[in-house]
Amino acid sequence: MMGGSVLSALTSSVLDAAAELGLDVAALRAEAGLDPALLADPDARIPLGQHFRLWELLSRRPIGLELGARLGLEGMGAVGYAMQHGTTVGQALEWLERYRAVVHPDVMARPERRPAPDGERLVFVKPPVAAFASLREPLEAQAAATVSVMRALAGAPVPVLAVGFPLARPEDDRRHRAFFGCAVEWATPALEIAFDAAWLGRPLPRADAHLFGYLARRAAELLAALPAEDRAATRVRREIGVLLAHGEPRLAEVAKRLGLSARTLHRRLQSEETTFAALIDEARRDRALLLLEDPRLSASEIAFLVGYSEPAPFFRAFRRWTGDSPQAFRSRTPARV
Repeated sequence: MMGGSVLSALTSSVLDAAAELGLDVAALRAEAGLDPALLADPDARIPLGQHFRLWELLSRRPIGLELGARLGLEGMGAVGYAMQHGTTVGQALEWLERYRAVVHPDVMARPERRPAPDGERLVFVKPPVAAFASLREPLEAQAAATVSVMRALAGAPVPVLAVGFPLARPEDDRRHRAFFGCAVEWATPALEIAFDAAWLGRPLPRADAHLFGYLARRAAELLAALPAEDRAATRVRREIGVLLAHGEPRLAEVAKRLGLSARTLHRRLQSEETTFAALIDEARRDRALLLLEDPRLSASEIAFLVGYSEPAPFFRAFRRWTGDSPQAFRSRTPARV
């Protein structure tokens, strides 16, 4: 059973977007097992398994981009409304980092500032989530929703500079290139959506200090009411997913990101009957299986994309994971496009 929960406002916003696209929302709600009483309260919590089931049902149709374009700040409840009434786009994103757990820790790709030949970029990064790895539409929706959120905050048509998907390239990606208005890269280590970092200083058109203060207090109440995330392994998996796109994560680095000493983190993982090395191995396996779906990527290229410095250790690990070589596994598994 999939644990955790998401803010009801998020699930409701997905259903509202589906309704705009002409889908039978009552049938979706019933088949996903969603409680109408919980959906009626934007501050309620929806079991993550039911939210995932909704995305399974929605993924029967290639509508991820269209759904994501209809998702925005309203789906983040009090957190999203507070973001609109701060001072700048940069402050709004910092606010989201502090309170994203109110919605869900993976509600939106995490922003990074990166140097680029054409100037500094704001890049939203989201590694693949194992539970959603079999579905294209949630990732495509998240990319489109990131664009929607940036444009809603800025009150302007913020251009997208680059997009990368950790998915196999579809037979025809003209639809994606037209939607984002830029080149789209496929089989990347993580979802990435890039904008000009100058937008971070953009004043928010709906800035209102009094309203922001009220909504900030409500968001803080919701955060305080969340159950403590007491499993270290869950938090470590999340950080490994972020770092794996840039090489092999280190225990000390992950511990620092979690505000712990390396020794304390090691001890907590031991108490949960796992190890840091086992969690890295799990993350590499999940990402390798996802990347193998793209026939354009060689096994050696995938080895580097999942953090191995040489192909040989990857081939040995892959045989341990699956009992096959990457080539044999790929030949038995149809590509998902």
